[in-house]
Order: sequence, then structure tokens, then C-alpha cells
Amino acid sequence: MNTHRVSDWADVRALDKKQGRQEHPDGRPPTAGSVHDPSGAGTAEIVAEDTGVIELDPAEIAAADAELQKRHDELTGYLEQAKQLTHPLKDGTSPVAAHLRKAFGVRGSADGGVQTILQQYLDELSALRSAIRAASAGQVRQEADARDSLTALRDRAENGGTPA
Repeated sequence: MNTHRVSDWADVRALDKKQGRQEHPDGRPPTAGSVHDPSGAGTAEIVAEDTGVIELDPAEIAAADAELQKRHDELTGYLEQAKQLTHPLKDGTSPVAAHLRKAFGVRGSADGGVQTILQQYLDELSALRSAIRAASAGQVRQEADARDSLTALRDRAENGGTPA
């Protein structure tokens, strides 16, 4: 990263103009064609047709839940590390030290700092995992019901069309 020393607004404007030319040599911003395609990370294949039905692959659901469990564990580890940040920083010798203490005093607190954000992420992740498990359980129940219905129909057909 380049460092630049600016002393007044004229230096800022000159630097802005110089960097603007470096980023866009032809004077135009990048087009949508220069944006990278999505990586596909974190996606499960959802197959939908005109039937209004969504087919879910149980193996992909289990794999997604396992991957989300890893992320949950990772965030939990970060939350434990953030608890070490609850202690205030020592003031430096700079004239702005008191202002920095006020600005960053809640950096690791559970009242709006890193711990709060991480806990919100964990809550959202838990809700997502619950939804995934509910979809998987619903699919398992639906498949079991369909299997039972087919078995009952087969048994009925074998008995000459009369219920067993």
C-alpha cells in the first residue's frame, strides 16, 4: 500500500486526481463484464421445475448443515477471544488518546462491541441451521408417508382391490 503525505486540500485533490487516473486509465469505471462471477461457495443445488415443487438432496442438506456447524464453531471461538477485549485499553501519550478511549472503549463489550455482533451472527446461524433441519425432517416425513401410501396401494392391489 502506498503512503502519501498531504498537508492541505490542494494535495488531497491532486492525489485524488492522480489515483483516479491510475484506477481508470481510460476515464471510465469498470463495466459489469469485469466483475467476477459468483464462486458458488456455500450454495446447495436446488432443482426447481414448472411443477411448483422444490427437490432437496438429503446428502447436500446434511453437508450444508455440517459446514454451517464448522462456521458455528469458528464463530464461537472468536466470541471466546472477544471476551478478552472487554478490558479497556491503556491510554497512549497522543493528544487524541482520550478521544480514542471513548471511541473504542466498547470494542469488545457485550453492549454493542464485537461480542454483540458475534452473538448476533451465531443467533442467525442457529436459525438457519434450524430451518435446514426442519426442511430435511419434512422431506424425510413426506418420503415416509409416500412410501407407506405406495405400500398400502400395492397391498390393496394384491388383495383384489379390497382394503386389507
